[in-house]
Formats: sequence, structure tokens, C-alpha cells
Amino acid sequence: MTSFICDQIIDFEATHAYEAQDIERLIEQVQTSLAEMEGRKVVVLLRDAHYLTTRAFVILYNYIREPFSTNAVFVLVSGDKSRIFPPLLNLIEHRQQAA
Repeated sequence: MTSFICDQIIDFEATHAYEAQDIERLIEQVQTSLAEMEGRKVVVLLRDAHYLTTRAFVILYNYIREPFSTNAVFVLVSGDKSRIFPPLLNLIEHRQQAA
């Protein structure tokens, strides 16, 4: 397992911000944090991820799929795995097997 010591944690509660524009703002916040200081490491704690709308999941999925900075880690927390966007779950499981 790779160790990852972060400089910033972004705590994102999906029960209150679950629409596409909320995820777009979250991604902008991550990009801004990474741009402010070179080498900065950011962890995004996305709590109750199963509340995201399908469109919000698609935006998050597309962002994670792109070759973005390895200085950002997304942690999805959910009490209902069956409500997580299936392509996102497949991507996560594929990356876990490759690691």
C-alpha cells in the first residue's frame, strides 16, 4: 500500500450538496488547492456518496478517469454501495486490482 500524507482535507457531505454543480465546484476547489502550492497533496472525503445524482457521478467519474494530478485522492464513503454509479465502482475496483 502506498502511503499518502496530505496537506489538506476537503470534507464534502453529499447529503447537502449532491447536484452536478456541487461536484463541479468541488473539482474546482481541488484544482485550486493543487495549483496554489506545487507538490501539495489533497484528500477529498466524499461522505454519503450514494446521495449524488447520476449527473454528479458522471462528472466525478470523468474527472477521476482523466490523467489528473496524483496529488489528489478521493475517498468515497457510502452506506449503500448499490447506489454508487456502476462505472465509477468498476473503475475503483480495477485500480485496486492494479495496485
